[in-house]
Amino acid sequence: MPSEEAILEVLYGAYIFCLIYLVGVSVLYVILALAASVEAALRNRQNRAEDFETLATSRFTIPVSVIAPAYNEDVLIVASVRSLLAIEYPELEVIVVNDGSTDRTLDLLKREFDLEPRLVFFRRLLPSGQVRAIYRSKKEPRLVVVDKENGGKADALNCGINLSRYRYICCVDADTFYDRKALLKAMRLALKDPARVIAVTSPVAISSQPEARQRADWGEKAIDRKPFIDFQYMDYLRAFLNNRLAWSRYGFMLCVTGVFSIWRRDVVQELGGFSTRFTCEDVELTFRAHHHFRKARKPYQILSLPDVVGSTEGPTRLRSLIAQRSRWQRTILESIWAYRQMFLNPRYGSVGLVGMPYYVIYEGLAPLVEFVSVLVLAVAWWLDVIAWQEFVLFIGIVAFANGILTNVAVLLQDRTSRSYGVGSLAGLISLGALEFLVYRPIIFVARWKGWIGFLRHDRAWHKFARNSRAGGRAAS
Repeated sequence: MPSEEAILEVLYGAYIFCLIYLVGVSVLYVILALAASVEAALRNRQNRAEDFETLATSRFTIPVSVIAPAYNEDVLIVASVRSLLAIEYPELEVIVVNDGSTDRTLDLLKREFDLEPRLVFFRRLLPSGQVRAIYRSKKEPRLVVVDKENGGKADALNCGINLSRYRYICCVDADTFYDRKALLKAMRLALKDPARVIAVTSPVAISSQPEARQRADWGEKAIDRKPFIDFQYMDYLRAFLNNRLAWSRYGFMLCVTGVFSIWRRDVVQELGGFSTRFTCEDVELTFRAHHHFRKARKPYQILSLPDVVGSTEGPTRLRSLIAQRSRWQRTILESIWAYRQMFLNPRYGSVGLVGMPYYVIYEGLAPLVEFVSVLVLAVAWWLDVIAWQEFVLFIGIVAFANGILTNVAVLLQDRTSRSYGVGSLAGLISLGALEFLVYRPIIFVARWKGWIGFLRHDRAWHKFARNSRAGGRAAS
């Protein structure tokens, strides 16, 4: 048995390591938050100066193909498609890809949009599953519905791209509801520099029932009033407004999120389409795009915006949230491993020297360091090295610092939209102070589950069940 002195030496070394890591993370997050504030201010000024009415009517605005993969989405599919068709944009098409659903998804689309089968010629430029039928709507000529064999989201997106007609594609989720000006807000940057801008992303809100939010006035974005959902919303805002805005500013934006991503179609085709070999498609394609363009030394931009462009469904069950976040963790680890040659490689510029180290140290290894930190505190308490007062003080300081960073994201979003009431804003800020104690332990468990799944080569989606609704009926 090791002596108590040896245990204390190991404990002290682990403590110093965790302290250095914590200080490093805190300093980095402060730097990112400052850079994100500058970027948000710039984008907000551009928004105020932009003539969206002219963009909405100009025949020179670049057309967009909106692609919505759907698998067993009968609860939300009709209302979601209606929100896509309601988007204000001069020229767009909406391609819904029914990815072998086993529920009423296709039947509801047929009934609500009066679909009729059509013979459509298309080039299979990207690999995808067998197409069973293609439909067009008699009510809405911009709507195309594809029925295909199940192959996963990446496969469905490739199928939609094969059928798309326009230069830019917008990949969305079929459980999300979008602001009428979502495309105008995101495409304005591509319109200014279509040769360099290859991808744009923007955050969405999290709601237990996003269709109710869609029916409400988008100018009144009240919080969900469910703390479990609001914690997820703040986590999402923090990821976008504290991190991705800064990444975008310095050229290493490494996650064009699948819930709302605009890509130049020729770039996706050049890259070989979305990959089915990874748990999720969005992070990996972003890594691949950076790897390709940096290696070829071609000028390009991948941008993130501060505008909330829609509302998506967040899980209300603890098990569902853990399954979702562990899937995200697996995707990050898979992408890091697949493109590990970029790590600290000066050939890849800020992506290799800053972006990849960030992902490796502060996303990939974070669960391991968090586990060591908890273990060190527990052993130190057990050995009576620290008093409970010191322990509580330490936890309080960390929770306070975490709350400040979270609330910076909330305030940046409010500065962008100016759409929260005082009560809603105060509610989010108050929850921000509790996030570290209530929400972060859940994410800690999810990340560890993601690590285990990664080591086991788990690629399953583990889709969570839809939140319960009154009467159990589909949203309409």
